[in-house]
Parts: sequence; structure tokens; C-alpha cells
Amino acid sequence: MELSKIPVLRIVVPLAVGILVHGWWHCWWAPLAIIIAAIAFYLWLQVKSRTPQGRLRWRAFYILPLAMAAMALGWLAAVVHCPPHLNESQLTGRNLTGRITGVEYTDFSMRLSVDILDDDVPPCHVLVSTRGCDYTMRAGDIITWPAALDEVGTMGNPDEMDYARYLLHNQGVRYQQHLPAGQLKKNGHSLTLMSRLANYRRHLQQLVFDSQLSPGAQRFVVALLLGNSHLIDKATRQEFSAAGVAHVLALSGLHVGFISLIIWLLLFPLDYLRLKRVRLGITLAAIITFAVFTGLSPSVVRSTVMIGFVFASLIFSRRSVSLNALAMAALIILVFSPSSLYSVGFQLSFVTVCAVLLFARIPAWLESRYRWVNRLTLTIMTSIVAMLATVALTAHYFHTISLTAVITNLLVLPVLPLFMVLGALFLLVTAATMQWSALDWLLDTIYCYIHWTTSTVAAWPASHLGGVYVSATGVVAYFVLLTLVILWIGHRNYRYLLAAGCVLALMLGHSLWIDTHTPSEGLVMFNSYTSTPIVYYNQGMAHVWTPDDEEPDSAAFARFHAGFLARHGIGTLRFITGDTVVRPNGNTLFKPPLALVMGQRLVAVGSGKWKSMTASSPLDLDAVIVTKRFHGSISRLQELYRFKRIIISGSMYKDDIGQLLHESDSLSIAVHQLGSQGAYCIPEVK
Repeated sequence: MELSKIPVLRIVVPLAVGILVHGWWHCWWAPLAIIIAAIAFYLWLQVKSRTPQGRLRWRAFYILPLAMAAMALGWLAAVVHCPPHLNESQLTGRNLTGRITGVEYTDFSMRLSVDILDDDVPPCHVLVSTRGCDYTMRAGDIITWPAALDEVGTMGNPDEMDYARYLLHNQGVRYQQHLPAGQLKKNGHSLTLMSRLANYRRHLQQLVFDSQLSPGAQRFVVALLLGNSHLIDKATRQEFSAAGVAHVLALSGLHVGFISLIIWLLLFPLDYLRLKRVRLGITLAAIITFAVFTGLSPSVVRSTVMIGFVFASLIFSRRSVSLNALAMAALIILVFSPSSLYSVGFQLSFVTVCAVLLFARIPAWLESRYRWVNRLTLTIMTSIVAMLATVALTAHYFHTISLTAVITNLLVLPVLPLFMVLGALFLLVTAATMQWSALDWLLDTIYCYIHWTTSTVAAWPASHLGGVYVSATGVVAYFVLLTLVILWIGHRNYRYLLAAGCVLALMLGHSLWIDTHTPSEGLVMFNSYTSTPIVYYNQGMAHVWTPDDEEPDSAAFARFHAGFLARHGIGTLRFITGDTVVRPNGNTLFKPPLALVMGQRLVAVGSGKWKSMTASSPLDLDAVIVTKRFHGSISRLQELYRFKRIIISGSMYKDDIGQLLHESDSLSIAVHQLGSQGAYCIPEVK
């Protein structure tokens, strides 16, 4: 397709570049200077183009001031939407007042999204987590609490997801605080449109969970129609991911497309009344309402804007180019939410739709005279194109590649619209405090079919490749390679094929460099808010010891540290608990609470046997690992051990850490604090 048919692309690309530049250089005067330079350049071109010869000569250069202005606009949008930095007096030593915009509960804590309302504090969004729960908290509540805000930082673990970057770019959060729930004081209620919708979604969600549906079907209805996929259990997420249909669990353009199609079909009588434009308008209004009701996620906004442009072109009898509508959707999202550019959902969504619009078509030699065959072929082609377009991104972010996505999509997607129709009817019936047993049975049956299909496919030996490590450089190289191959297929110019071969060689060389510079044996004490995982890995196998966690969650550990496991080629995890004595090799020993690993003599103190250990003289150690269950003193430890260093768990509370730091300093004992210094690694990570 000619780029001239996608004029918005000339603005979107430099706009995205401006957002990326802001990530490297945080200032506001540089984009203003670029705008002034763009205006001056444009005026200079106007002067040079006064004659017909001048216009012909300089016409091609008019794209440059437009690109400069668009880049500056992206830069300025990122500056405006970037959460502000607060000074020390605004962070601590005072009471803060804020409005709750979202509440998430767990068994023993809650997580609040709060907008600061104090006049002397710049408008910002903070994250407040609590010990204990107050189930009366609702979106729109005005709360006050003693401030002790901390800037969100990374955990400091090797190959981890950048949590600070995720919160900053995806939720606009720079600061967070953890405190007892009793310190939160409710001072009133101030509802906004979004908080009203959040409370109503929560009310509907509770009605769904009080219904007679099976728990799995309840969570599926909430995810697909209320936009809350966080309640899907971990096992189901892993099965859907392995089967290649993880996109079904999160609201996206797929669901918006189904909804628009369903509403369009339901309004077919309007065509007989020659009210096709009214039919289009009602469908579009319903989609916009659904997008606002479910929280305006980037993928839903993207599909809503695209459908809106297509419907508007039909209403006003104008020709619509789908790729131009896609570019306009990206432009609107990035102007009002520049951080969406870093979102995994945004990247996957736009890459998938762009690839489908460009390449998902039936080749002439595959066309059939039967319509159903063509539809099946188109579905298969669409799935293959989407898989090839996103395989590098999914491998980079999730470290897994599904090999059966085409099959699973063919089995699951045809029944998904029916489930959504019945789910919407179920929400209406439930909101009216009614119950239809037949409707519950139908929803449960369809969900059981979807769950059985995904779990069966995920259980196949070759359903997916796990433990895949692809760097950011590898992702860029993959898209360059894919582009060159497509250009070669379209133009049959062997220079493209030669360039593709060079890029492939560079990709393999980069992968080999990563492999050769990644140690095959090592010891890592991970920083964690809940436990203190100690991992010894060697030749693809890792022994995991969590001395302060009696029942470690192997699936959660593998999920949180998927990048580390993938990079080091670790395919087997062995968890060490209780009185288990493990000797992986002659130089390594785990005998809780003691361990001899990588030449390091260690003891973990907290729960366990360390208190009852006696000896005629203190035991020589290299380090003492202080876990969250330790309630003692350094002097007590010195009665039992001679040690060179204390390693403090990241799961300990601040008050306990402060006492340990003070005592260690007075005794001149070296300290490594996992919570502030990150993981303790041998060999050292550079």
C-alpha cells in the first residue's frame, strides 16, 4: 500500500520518536525550541517556494517541519503527562489527602490507587497498599493518612521486569506507600464519572460472584464484560498462554469487534426502514459506551477509534482506509497517554492489527468457490500472520512461544461471541436480581468447553516453547528481518535477501554473545516482598531455598523470575523445604538452616533450628541471612556464629531493618540490604 494513503503516519511516527526521546532527556525547553525551529523552517520554505520552479524543487522538504513539530508535540505530551517529582516536605512528615480511584482486595491486604488533593502538592497519582483490609473503602472516598511516600524502584533482581517503569508508564505512578489499614481515615466521598463506573462495575462483579455460575465461568464473565482480568487464576492464565489464546482473557479489539458485530446484527430491522445511518450511529454509540464503562484501556480505545472512523466514513459516504484509521487511533492514544507507547498491550495490539490489515488475505491459488472454505482459510491466515507478527514481542515479555495458537483459535474463537451475548444477558438478569437456571447452564457449558480445549492443547508435548529469552535488540532485529523478507517477496530484489541474511547473522551472533557471557553456575539471593528465595543454579538446574516460607509457590516463583530462568537456560526447579538435606555436588550442601554454596558458608535465621544450635565455640560463617521471621539481636547471633556479613531480607519491615542497621553499624559488621541494594549475586552481576 502507498504511504500517501496513510497521511496520519507522517505525524504518528515522529510523535512516537518524541516520546522515546523524552525517556532519555527530561526537559521542556528543547521541544519548544524544536517547534520554533520548525516554524522558521516552514516560513523559509514558503519564501523559497514563491515561484513554480521553487515549489517544484522544495515541495518534498515540507515533510521536515511537520515531522519536527510532531516530534516536539510527542515530547511535550510526555512532559505534561509525566508524574511530578515531590520534595521531602511533601513526601514525609505530614498528612496527605486523596481521592480513591480504584480498590483491589486480597486476603490480608488491599491496594488503593489514590489521586492527591492537597493544594500544596502537585496533582499526582500514588499507590497505597495496606496491612489488613477495610472493606468499606470505595472508589470516590476521600481519605487522609500520615505520609511516608517512597519513590517506586526496581527490586534489583537479575533479568527482572522493571516494576518502576511499569508503574510509571502504565499507571502514571511514581510514589507508593505501605502502612497499616487502621491509619487510613475516611473523610467523605466525592464521586467522578470514572469512580461511579468503577463502583458500579464492582457492584456487578459482586453480583456475578454471588450467582450460581461456576467460579471459572464467573471470572470469565467479569474479565470479558467488566474488564477485570486480574481475578483469573494463575493456572488458567498459564494454560491460555501456552495454548496461544491469552488475548482472550484481556479486553481488546477482538472483544470490541464481536460486540460491534453483535449489535449491528441485532439492529438489522433498521435497514428495512432505510435507517442504515441510524443503525451505524447506534452501534458506534454502544461501542463508545462499552469502552468508557470498562475503563478505557488502550486496546479498547484503539479498536473503538478505528471502528469510529470506519463508521463515520460510512455515515458521511466517505472512503475509509483501515491503516489510516489505525494510525489515527495511535495518534489519539499517544497524545492523551504518551506512556502507552511502552505498554505491552499497546505494542501487541497495534502490531497485530497492522500485520493483519497488511497481510491477512487469501492467496489467489487458495481461493475456493465455497464461502465457508474461504472464511476458514482467512481465519487460519489471520492467525498465522498475527502469530508471526507478535512472536518476538511475546518471547521478549513472556518468555514463551505458542506453537498451537492457530488450532486453539479455530476451536475457541467461534464460540466466544455466543458466550459474550449470553454473558451480557446474564449481567442484565443478575442486575435485575433474577436468575435463569438455563442461562447459567449454557454459560457453564461454553466455559467448560473453552477451558477443556485450552487445557488439552496446553498439555500437548509440543504445544509451546518455554524458557525462551529474546533481548530488546533481538526484537528490533526480528522486525527488521521480517520487513526485509517481505520486501524481497514483494519486489524479488536479491539485495533485500542479502540484507536479511546479514541481519540474521547479526541476530545469531548477538544470541551467541549473550549465551557465552551468561554464567552457567551461580548463587542468587533474590529481593522479594514476601520471602527470601536463595537460588543455586548449575547447568540448567536450580535449587531454590526459601527459609522463611514453609510452602513455596513454585508456579509463582517461575512466573516472577521467568526472565532469569530463561536467560540461564534453567528448565528444572527443585525446592528445598523443611528437614530436607540436599547435596547437588561434592562442593554444595543444603542442610536447613545451613548451606554451603559456591564456597560460601551461610545460615538463614528466622524460623527453624538456628536458635537451638549449640557449639563449644561459635561457628565460622561467611554470611548470616536475616529473614522476615527473625526477632532477635546481632549480639545473640554473635553468641552462636562468627560471620563477616549480614544479608537482610527485602521482606522485613522498616522498623526492624532500622534496628538491625544501627546494631550492625555499632559492631562494624558489613551489611547487604536486599530491599535497597537489590539481589546478592555470585558471580557478581555487572
